[in-house]
This record gives sequence, structure tokens and C-alpha cells, in this order.
Amino acid sequence: MVCRYKYCPNDKKVDKDKAIKEGSAYYCPECYNEKQLKREIEDYYNENLPATSIMILRKVINQLLYTNKYEAAYILFVLKKIHINSFRIYNAFGLVNYCNDGRNIEEWRKQQINKEYKNIKNNLIQYDIDDKKKFIYKPIIKKYTDLI
Repeated sequence: MVCRYKYCPNDKKVDKDKAIKEGSAYYCPECYNEKQLKREIEDYYNENLPATSIMILRKVINQLLYTNKYEAAYILFVLKKIHINSFRIYNAFGLVNYCNDGRNIEEWRKQQINKEYKNIKNNLIQYDIDDKKKFIYKPIIKKYTDLI
């Protein structure tokens, strides 16, 4: 099957059993997730931040994704942070500056590490050993002088 996503990293090839169909087009799972995140970024920006044309917004998103190599989830994280903290942003190109900010990158990495740690922590298998040997310590020395 052929993946219809323009920026497909898999050379536009996808197995039929893994392909996701939307309308008459087929997508790789990774490409489909990225496409959905891009839509979510566009919707969130249009609802919560200053109005801009959709062409400019898409240009900024593509620049962040494919030129600066940021993840779509990171861009959405930065957008939500801008809105929640009431940071100033006058146009869509201001999003590039916020994404390049080192503090946001570090905060994102910490969140990802914490998520991964929680997944690992929940997947650990705990063993209960029934054949535990009890160790009882009884000191032989009763007085300090017995030590010498």
C-alpha cells in the first residue's frame, strides 16, 4: 500500500494490515498520528490564540516539524503552556521562539522521562517468595569486657 502523507518517513510504503484508512486514503500509523496532532494544533491555536490565516499557521507548523525537527506533541505542549500561562504571542511565527526556548525543551523532556518511568514502574513484576528464611540475630557478647 502507499501512504498518502506528504512527509512519510517510511518511503510511502505501508503494510496492508497496519494501514489506517481515512476516506479513500491509507496512512502509516505514525503518519496518521502526526496528521491528527497537526489538526489538533491548528484547532487549539485558532480557538485560544490570536487569529491568523490557516496557510501561515500550517507553514509555521511544518517549519517546526520538518525543519527544526520538533515532535508534534511538543508543539501542542508549548501551545497549551502559552495559553494557560497567558504568555504574549502576536502572530503564529512567535510560536517558533517559544518552541526554541530551552526551558520549554527541558520541561518537555522531564515530562517524557516521568511518563516513561511511570510505565516502567507499573510494568515491574514483583515476586513474593514464600520460602523466606528468617534470620534471628542473638549477640553472644553480653558485656563490653567479653569483646576483649
